[in-house]
Amino acid sequence: MLSKKEKYIIRIIRFFPLFLIFAIAIIGMYLFLVEHEKHYHKEITNIKSKFINQEKQRIKNEVNRVYEYIQFHKQNSEERLKKLIKYQVYEAHAIMQGVYNEYKNKKSKKEIIHMMKAALEQIRFLDGRGYFYIYDMQGNNIFHPILKSLEGRSLWNHKDITGKLIVQEGIKALKSKNETYDEWYWQEPNSKKIKRKIGFHKIFEPYNIFVGTGEYTQEYEKELKSYILKYISKIKFLDDKIISVIDYDGVVLTSKNKDIINKNIINIKNKEDYQPYKELLKIAKSKKQQGFLTYENSTNINKDKYIQKTTFVKGLDDWKWAVYASFYKDSLKKELDARLETLANEDKKTIKSFLLLGAILTIIMLAISFYVIKLLEKSFYDYREKILEEAQKNRQKDTILAQQSKMAAMGEMIANITHQWRQPLSVISTAVTGLKFEKELGILKDDNFYRGMDSIHNSVMHLSKTIDDFRNFFKPNKDKINFNLKDVVEKTLKLLSSQFDINNIYFIKNCENIKIHGTENELVQVLINIINNSRDALKHVDNKRLIFIDIFKQNGKVVLLVKDTAGGINKSIIKKVFEPYFTTKKDTGTGIGLYMSKKIIKDSLNGEISVSNETFVYESIQYKGACFKLIFDLVD
Repeated sequence: MLSKKEKYIIRIIRFFPLFLIFAIAIIGMYLFLVEHEKHYHKEITNIKSKFINQEKQRIKNEVNRVYEYIQFHKQNSEERLKKLIKYQVYEAHAIMQGVYNEYKNKKSKKEIIHMMKAALEQIRFLDGRGYFYIYDMQGNNIFHPILKSLEGRSLWNHKDITGKLIVQEGIKALKSKNETYDEWYWQEPNSKKIKRKIGFHKIFEPYNIFVGTGEYTQEYEKELKSYILKYISKIKFLDDKIISVIDYDGVVLTSKNKDIINKNIINIKNKEDYQPYKELLKIAKSKKQQGFLTYENSTNINKDKYIQKTTFVKGLDDWKWAVYASFYKDSLKKELDARLETLANEDKKTIKSFLLLGAILTIIMLAISFYVIKLLEKSFYDYREKILEEAQKNRQKDTILAQQSKMAAMGEMIANITHQWRQPLSVISTAVTGLKFEKELGILKDDNFYRGMDSIHNSVMHLSKTIDDFRNFFKPNKDKINFNLKDVVEKTLKLLSSQFDINNIYFIKNCENIKIHGTENELVQVLINIINNSRDALKHVDNKRLIFIDIFKQNGKVVLLVKDTAGGINKSIIKKVFEPYFTTKKDTGTGIGLYMSKKIIKDSLNGEISVSNETFVYESIQYKGACFKLIFDLVD
């Protein structure tokens, strides 16, 4: 016949894990659904906002890419020009060298030079602007295919508008090296304007003359601009849209609408009398030289009825260009609606998947719980049967005391089971919720999925390990064996850890690996009684709550010390603590814990136990507390 307390313990063993699992499952699912609904609506808002921001970023990236392309070609334009004219002069020099090599022994110098001039006369490059000229080292022009009037004349003292002696300085440079770059200002034949020119000269050593050419930088830059505009007009993105360019005066340089190229659109207005292109140019000319502009309705250029247009523009001050790209909000509606529909479908799948996963996990946990409950019940009944068997062999008083002591320990253990189950069950719930949220947001990666599954698996294994630890404690094993004292301490602390963590009680261990002979589980019960007494005393102190456990050899014996910082035991009662039914805990104590501990130490472990008050220093702070000293025989 079970006692009321035993029946209460059985009810806890049978129903508490089931209640805890159902409670966590229901609360977890409820919280999930509530939070999921909030996040779903928030995600819809975020998607709309992000979608527009993504399109804005896309047109910004396209404009920046074109801008970088222009800057690259602009910054390297003179270097490319120099390489080009150098290459052309090298070609001319090669022609002259070829003529010379062919006729140097057949014709006179004058005849050979005449042949060289004839060979170079018709050569043109750089869209017809490029040609070659020849001078001697005294500044006399020998050959000029454009200005024939210069041939035979000395230009030694000729200056450009900056006062530079063009021919003199060029010859001076050539005397130190046989080829050189140069620059000067010269009249451009077509426009008759003085423009900057870059040239390259190379000496033809057999006759001590030099051949050269030059190009107007402004003309080359025009050619470069034309090339870049053609390239830009071919770039397409975002539903066949292109990058557009207008100059700072409002003239369109390139656009998808061919009818407005080379026309001024700065004063064009929409139906609300708004001038978008004027605003675009303001942004391009501003200090930041870039920005977004959003405006309503179409203009008389674009007849389509778009609700809203967003444009990103960037200014290029050197060329006075504004580069821009746009998108229309209406054109994104179809794609946005499709994305929202996908989100809704994914949301439904996520809820179904979560509920299914939650049901599966709940069933698994229930199966584990039923298994654990059966083990605990079996352990409980086995242990109870063992107690009854021992009762027949020993005095009825001692048997009752032993049974009460073990039942009290079992009550402690059941409480510890509930504490130690909460964290892994919480981890499982958190992992499941986290996986769902990542799936909902569309950011669930394989690594995160497997990490979540590993977390759930590790928590389940931790639950199983916890049950194994407590089951081992409940085993009615009376066999005496050799065992490691340090391992017993670790096993005891593992069983009690949750109760001490919540009371901020910390253990300071200094344990050697030493073996003794006796009943291992009985010693665990003794340590539980001693450490729980320290716990109850430490709950009422304000200083550091510490329990020290030391294991060492002394005088051929094994000593185990357990002391705390609770202030010690009253001198008037310290000698009574090992008496049966003596307790200072009026409502909760049985008075049999230390009595049975002393009996176990003596009968099952052939040892001794004593208690005293000690004052000691730890980390420069002085403490006072009770010290239990256990002495055992050393096993070889």
